[in-house]
Amino acid sequence: MIKSLNSKILNVIILIGIFITGVLLLATPMISIALFKTQIPISQLNSIMINVSICVYLCFIPYMISLFKLKKLCRLIIKNIPFTMASSKALKTISICSFSEIIIFSGCLLYLKYFVIPFNDTLIIPAIIVVTFVCLVIGLLCLTLSQLFETATKIKDENDKTI
Repeated sequence: MIKSLNSKILNVIILIGIFITGVLLLATPMISIALFKTQIPISQLNSIMINVSICVYLCFIPYMISLFKLKKLCRLIIKNIPFTMASSKALKTISICSFSEIIIFSGCLLYLKYFVIPFNDTLIIPAIIVVTFVCLVIGLLCLTLSQLFETATKIKDENDKTI
């Protein structure tokens, strides 16, 4: 009962996360205009807004894929069938998305630092280090759990066949 309740709570949290991410994604151009309006000339505003929006949208793709895969995992847990190959594949996908987020985020920040004027004087190395560490830990954890779920699924299948 508690396990099912925890899974349902996690599922609701993921749905809220998906909703908030979607709203923020749609608001990205407006937020970037508001942030840069007082700092830069209006002639450069469109160019900067486009660059920032593209970087945010690129970072959004693996993040959203991971959220939907996590939602799929919650659905499998709620149905009480967590040890399936679908769980293992979802965890592998999350780990791949996490590793790709490191590359995309670092590339976007470096691009913004060296090619977009308002970002020239910003410190990006601490942000890259933090995001790299977090994504690396999440990716390695999901990859390890994927292997664990795959092994558990094989053992479960063998036990089901022998009984």
